[in-house]
Amino acid sequence: MIDLGTVDTFIEISLSAKNEIKRQLALHNDKNAGIRIHVVIDRYSGYVFDLEFDKPNQNDYLAKIDNIPVFTNKMYLDYVKGMKIDYDPSIPAFQFTNENPTYNCVPGTKFECPSCNLYEERKDDPAFIPTSGD
Repeated sequence: MIDLGTVDTFIEISLSAKNEIKRQLALHNDKNAGIRIHVVIDRYSGYVFDLEFDKPNQNDYLAKIDNIPVFTNKMYLDYVKGMKIDYDPSIPAFQFTNENPTYNCVPGTKFECPSCNLYEERKDDPAFIPTSGD
């Protein structure tokens, strides 16, 4: 695991999000739990990010940010790098933005689009549910 401390080269987590994550992790039964960042990719809608409290596995990229274990599947790393996570207590929900993506998706360019080509990498991922036509 890479301990990034408060210097975050992987993702940025706002103070509000850190506080909420730490609060929820304190309620979690598993001391090895951290936050998992999921990337749901739809060639027409783009990228949807989600967060869950989980344990890391062997296919994960692991980092520790301000004592918060953060992980994502290694195949999602290019989609997650540079992400900012915030928390809005009025909703309440986590919000994800990535202003510096290393990908570009244009509908209809299946063989040129990394998200569309990611299907081959994801087809063995049990969490992946292909949309019709995939």
